[in-house]
Amino acid sequence: MKRLSSMFAFILIFSSFLAACGGAEQTEEEQPGQGEPTEEVEALELYTTIFPLEDFANKIGGDLVNVINLVPVGADAHTFEPTAREMISVAEGDAFIYNGAGLEGFVDALIETLEDEGVAIVKASEGIEFIGYDDEHSHEHEEENEHDDHAHEEEHDHEHEHEEQGHEEQGHEEDDDHKHEQDDHHDHDEDPHVWLDPIHSITLAENIKDILIDLMPEQEEFFTANFEELKTELETIDSEFQAMVDGAEKDTFLVSHAGYGYWEERYGLHQIAIAGISPTHEPSQRQLQEIIQLANENELEYVLFEQNIPTKVADIVKDEVGAEALYLHNLEALVAEDVGNGEDYFSLMRRNIEALQTALQ
Repeated sequence: MKRLSSMFAFILIFSSFLAACGGAEQTEEEQPGQGEPTEEVEALELYTTIFPLEDFANKIGGDLVNVINLVPVGADAHTFEPTAREMISVAEGDAFIYNGAGLEGFVDALIETLEDEGVAIVKASEGIEFIGYDDEHSHEHEEENEHDDHAHEEEHDHEHEHEEQGHEEQGHEEDDDHKHEQDDHHDHDEDPHVWLDPIHSITLAENIKDILIDLMPEQEEFFTANFEELKTELETIDSEFQAMVDGAEKDTFLVSHAGYGYWEERYGLHQIAIAGISPTHEPSQRQLQEIIQLANENELEYVLFEQNIPTKVADIVKDEVGAEALYLHNLEALVAEDVGNGEDYFSLMRRNIEALQTALQ
């Protein structure tokens, strides 16, 4: 009897302990902390085009978003084309978030596909004033083509100068169409690499925050708290970058492609770029000699390679200059090593600051 009484007392004490724990857990659930969702809901399906947008969406949305970046690891957004299956997946999602300024060549076709699908379309760079660029690598190629076109037009005019007036009018229409195509091409002379400027990145993040609030207004406090934390970190990166530049001996660096104009504008640096604003715009032989000459004149000891840019031409410059290799990350897309290391925007930007600090000694 005594043994049964002892066992009953133990069960009573253990039950009281469980009830106390359960009550504590319930209290915590009833009072969510800052940065926590107010309730369990189905996650939003978001599609992005470049890594910074993916990273910012994850940091702001937390468990309330499922973010899929269309451009795969190691790829280049300038040349990537989504498959039909990928376009269908985007149409089934909640939002499509892209950079703009002509970076993603596939965007116009994709937006046209999404027109009647009820998907929120977000140009994350909305509100940012883009800087222009003079891409000599591409313009020289265009001038050569224009010269060839002019020669062909003169030959065409000579062969058909006695044709009927109707044919002449048709020819004028074709010339007008050709001119319009050239004008369309030059509409994109804006540098799209705004995410490399941490202050501009605040605008990218804010536009993402705003669409998340539109899609899930009951979680506004959660999204806003996460955005404010992200904004503070971006401002810290800006301060660290400026401090590095202030302590540098040089202000010029040699890099594999012209993606760093916003560092020139924000921090007063100067890039000598081997490829143009798009990595596919490789230099001519004359331009290659000019790049090598500039590197020697500025006594540059390093060539900064990038994680997803071909190295063949940059290797030639490095050998001609007698420089060493360093690495910058343009953050446009991750590579497998970045994924394995769990890198994010801030870790990659701090690596860039360290690499530049070495290059600018």
